[in-house]
Amino acid sequence: MNDPQKRTAWWISAALVAITFAVFWPVTGFQFTTYDDPDFVTSNPIVQAGLTAKGFKWVWHSEVARNWHPLTMLTHMLDCQVAGLKPGWPHFVNLFWHDALLLFHLLKRMTGALWRSALVAALFAWHPLHVESVAWIAERKDVLSTFFWLLTTWAYVSYVRGRKASYAVALVCFVLGLLSKPMLVTLPFTLLLLDYWPLGRMTAPKPQRVSFSRLVLEKIPFLVLSAALCVKTYAVQQHGGSVLGINHLSMSSRLANALVSYIRYIQKMFWPENLAALYLRNGDWPLWRVALAASLLLAISALVVWQIRRRPWLPIGWFWYLGTLVPVIGLVQVGMQTMADRYTYVPFIGLFIILAWGGRELAGTGLPPRCAAALALAACLLLTSRQIMFWKDSETLFKRMIDATPNNYMARYNLGNLCAREKRTADAISNYTVALRENPNYADVHNNLAGILLDQKRYDEAIPHYRAAVRTNPEYLYYFNLANALADAASARHDTNEFAEAVQTYRQAIQLNPASSQARYNLGLTWQAQGRDADAIAEFEQAVRLNPDLEAAHFDLAGALSRAGNWDAALAHYQAVTRLNPDRADAWNSVGYCCAMLNKMDQAADAFRQIIRLRPNDSGAYGNLGNALAAQNKTGDAISVYLTALKLNPADYQAEFNLALTYTRLGRRADAQAHFLQALRINPNYAEAKRALAELQKGAAQ
Repeated sequence: MNDPQKRTAWWISAALVAITFAVFWPVTGFQFTTYDDPDFVTSNPIVQAGLTAKGFKWVWHSEVARNWHPLTMLTHMLDCQVAGLKPGWPHFVNLFWHDALLLFHLLKRMTGALWRSALVAALFAWHPLHVESVAWIAERKDVLSTFFWLLTTWAYVSYVRGRKASYAVALVCFVLGLLSKPMLVTLPFTLLLLDYWPLGRMTAPKPQRVSFSRLVLEKIPFLVLSAALCVKTYAVQQHGGSVLGINHLSMSSRLANALVSYIRYIQKMFWPENLAALYLRNGDWPLWRVALAASLLLAISALVVWQIRRRPWLPIGWFWYLGTLVPVIGLVQVGMQTMADRYTYVPFIGLFIILAWGGRELAGTGLPPRCAAALALAACLLLTSRQIMFWKDSETLFKRMIDATPNNYMARYNLGNLCAREKRTADAISNYTVALRENPNYADVHNNLAGILLDQKRYDEAIPHYRAAVRTNPEYLYYFNLANALADAASARHDTNEFAEAVQTYRQAIQLNPASSQARYNLGLTWQAQGRDADAIAEFEQAVRLNPDLEAAHFDLAGALSRAGNWDAALAHYQAVTRLNPDRADAWNSVGYCCAMLNKMDQAADAFRQIIRLRPNDSGAYGNLGNALAAQNKTGDAISVYLTALKLNPADYQAEFNLALTYTRLGRRADAQAHFLQALRINPNYAEAKRALAELQKGAAQ
């Protein structure tokens, strides 16, 4: 390594990696958060199963957190395959993909500028606005897709410099990036920018100059792939209900927010205070602020275009920033945020280029550029180290969101959910109450608060919140929960009006979701609570038709059928329960009882043996098995089983009585008399035993 520049580049590379890992290393000790991480990992059983054929098929046709990013999901599966459900490993993987090294060498390769490339890479790696993309496991898609973004650009540069096969490599890397996150749809636009500077394809002397039309033609395959991904992503997000329609948020409001957000991002780049994982939209921006933002953006754009020949890095960096933010600037509004730190992960590269290449001129007669750069990087490292710690666990994260952004009802809602999961009921109620004060029309908060109040039997408080959820957002879930609350209250208070309203509300829920077996089942339970078994049976039958695996519906349907004397149908549904849950003893007991009523004593005996398998010390099961065996005239086996029952429970007068009857059939009068007497000693009022003993003694006297 005799070349001094290569040696310097090696030391810069080592420093970039070492410092990045040192400052971000605490994340490897952090927990999963309850903010999107459950969708991606902690509540996703397919991901937790690791790399499986089922999981591989699932990622291509399923949405996660209202997005489609199959390659990202495969990496989460690989995490679980390697380390199970331990958060340290996926945090480390996120840090690994946070690749300033590739950005440094890519810029150095394109521009030949060693230190300026290093500064851009260091700002990219260490800026506090980029903490979210690294410290948040659910944002794996940011770091992974950006790696493929840079790799695509690297391959494209190789193609431009004569390695034609690299074009195919660039396309492959681009597809991998799109499958990681849709943000790469703007990459073809950045390739056109790079064609102007630093690759110089538009400004080269005529023999080497490439026409703009040919450059655009080169990007057609990339643009086709981008368009296909845009259609897929929009369809997924719209299906997931996260895309707000024009009737919810006007185009003028979206445009105003986009203009203001462009300036706010720049402000946060230079002064990164009050950073939060969610900046909520709180109404429209004042007109003066929108006008000021638009004027600044137009003025800067005019200035950089004016400087395009003297300082080509200026318009390229600026339009990189403007262009790469377009998919997430809010013109297509996804979710309720007005902006997000993670959205700056790629766009800030353009602004960092402007800072690095314009640093000497901006410094003027002040601090030497390297001193200014060192101070800026030191400030970034200090602020990033602080910002990282807000991601150590869910409670810290949500409290930071509350402190950093006023009236953040979403943070209050998430903190309330966390407290509810941890059984901190008072804290959960407190946070939900504040969330509703900040946004009285948040249906999910009404719903979750009502759930806690319902668990405490506070019906008069819970039901109004469920009603508010239905009023705010008349969806199936809220109708279903309101109906459950009304049914519970009616059962507790024996209120026929609430029963009637519960029935009506279940019907509204079913109208919204006709495929809901659970709503049908719960409606059946409501009818059953009113003693209307015929209506209950009709609903239970619908429930098991919609979902043949709904164990509870089979069981309660069988109970209602048996009460109606329909033993054959009841037996079929009890048997369905035992197929679904072979270890359910009460179902086996009911199977045995139905079989006995149908005089299928051999099947009844088998059912009672299943109970003994599950509960070897269940004296009642032995007694029932003895009865079934006795009914088949298997008296020897019956006696043995009765004796076992009595050994387990010497106070079982019914087993004593049945054993006595069995001895009577065998003509063993003395044994029969002894057990009849024992049954009466246990239960002196057992009239049937008195009659049987009297008949036995009368027969003996004759």
